Amino acid sequence: MTAAEAFVWTVPLPATARASDLALLDDAERARADRYVRARDRASFVAGRAALRRVLAEHLGVGATAIVWGRGPCPGCGSDRHGPPRIVEPPASPAFGFSRSGPFALVAVSPSGPVGVDVEALRPLDVRETAGQCLSPTEAAYVLGLAPGERLRAFHRAWVRKEAVTKAVGVGIATDLRAVDVSPDRPGTVEVRCDAGTGPGSWTVTDLDVGAEAVAALALPGTTGQPAIHARCWGTLESRKGIR
Repeated sequence: MTAAEAFVWTVPLPATARASDLALLDDAERARADRYVRARDRASFVAGRAALRRVLAEHLGVGATAIVWGRGPCPGCGSDRHGPPRIVEPPASPAFGFSRSGPFALVAVSPSGPVGVDVEALRPLDVRETAGQCLSPTEAAYVLGLAPGERLRAFHRAWVRKEAVTKAVGVGIATDLRAVDVSPDRPGTVEVRCDAGTGPGSWTVTDLDVGAEAVAALALPGTTGQPAIHARCWGTLESRKGIR
């Protein structure tokens, strides 16, 4: 089996919504945007959805408004009402992953198969209380055994790895996260088992460098080789497309 491959775009999110971003959204996305109470949250959603469209359009060679969203069958029950998001038009589009948190978003595009990505801005939380809800006993023992100043990043590392894998599988965090052990004691790239759904049971999960204030991870189907992860520059796309 050849190594899995993904292109990863890091997108800064503005504090206020831009008319050029809103113009790319479809009716359903605009309706979702209008449900946000805080202006900054609305701006983050609008910019994130527009960026996702622009990145996918770049890979597909189409206009951003030509992309039509749908859902694939749920790996658990087969329903397409709550399955993982997919591109309906254009047909034969690549797999993609999306996540946003704090001041930026990540878009991952994979021509070689399913992909999951997650980013989380570090935020204060009671790690001891939360660990029991989503970490395996081994993971919890490691995280809670760290010095208090190190626990938060270790917990978030475990969280984004679990999110990335379950998004790639298509079940999301509806599955029991305690059953998905992601080895937070090992930085870099790890192999993770996830038997939920009907896809691959083994996943290669790689930490992504997103700075000191956040953590992120990318999940691709497990292979015998290291995954090929290509970072792409959002600023270059912005300049070339004249995004304002």
